[in-house]
Amino acid sequence: MLEIRILADPDEDDGSGRTVEVRLIARPRPDEDPLEDSRLFAAGDAERIVAFVAELLERHAAALPAPRLECCRRCDRALDPEVEGEGRRPFVCRSCQAAARGPGPARPGSTGEGVEVHFLGTGDAFGSGGKRQAAVFVRALGSRLGLLLDAGPGCHAALRAEGLTSDDVGAVMLSHFHGDHYGGVPFLELDAMRSGRTEPLRVIAPPGAPERLATLRECLYRDLPIRFEEEITEALPGETIGLPAALGDGTARALAARHQPGAWAFSWKLELGGRTVVYSGDTGLSDELISESAAADLLIHECTSLEALPGHTSHRELEEAASRITARRVLLVHTGEDVLGAAGLAFERAHDGLRVVV
Repeated sequence: MLEIRILADPDEDDGSGRTVEVRLIARPRPDEDPLEDSRLFAAGDAERIVAFVAELLERHAAALPAPRLECCRRCDRALDPEVEGEGRRPFVCRSCQAAARGPGPARPGSTGEGVEVHFLGTGDAFGSGGKRQAAVFVRALGSRLGLLLDAGPGCHAALRAEGLTSDDVGAVMLSHFHGDHYGGVPFLELDAMRSGRTEPLRVIAPPGAPERLATLRECLYRDLPIRFEEEITEALPGETIGLPAALGDGTARALAARHQPGAWAFSWKLELGGRTVVYSGDTGLSDELISESAAADLLIHECTSLEALPGHTSHRELEEAASRITARRVLLVHTGEDVLGAAGLAFERAHDGLRVVV
């Protein structure tokens, strides 16, 4: 810690403020005694005061720890993350966080009324009940391309099983960076190259996506060259992102999920094809998500277990909150073994291969 104070000296000041003390206090470490240095100056002697401050900084520089600077991944400014970043990793400065939380763009007109939703994978991380891992394909009626909500391992094969291919995917929207939610992206990229894709693929995800995806790709297929344009958009909680015309000119809003402390996780609210579809991703029960999904046409919500499980939503919690959940239809995904074997659930279970139109 470094602190420089310019104070009126109580012993020398005659009440007119003509004398000031310049005092430096430096604490190299919290458990060490501070270094102190000071000198008196006439209040108007700005040139000598500035020179003395520079001298103090130079004199004590070796004893002070160098600040750890990081570049904000939004604006590239080098700032101290402990001061500016509110402990978030990867580092995003406060200005960029505030800008992301500001009013989103006005919703553009959509190309058609209605949305088709294909449930490609509705299982949990363990593939309980033989279900595929997280992947939901959403497309506005009349649109050429659709969105893939999460991309669990095998999502490219699941697309084909449902009469779709990677060429039908215009954008991938990731909720978080657990393998059962994004582990299928390199296979999706590989499948797209095999088919000769030339259409750009957009990936919309929490901060850190470029590094996470590059590392995963390198582990699975070293030096895999991407032969089509891939655009990665890193979102922040509360940010609304416009979707291109090929996807129906809708919007996607990132909602903070309650999944893993210290790690980014999102739920997504889609305004597409004149409909509202909300996808929880992995999250504990959230009042914000209940509020954001009010009167939505479809809420796709995780239900990992019957009883409480940290970072996830249990059926007991959903049952207790049922009167507050006002989405027109609710479908449960990420279901564990106990949920799959239960009868009389508060909401309908989705299954692999389910297709609905809202």
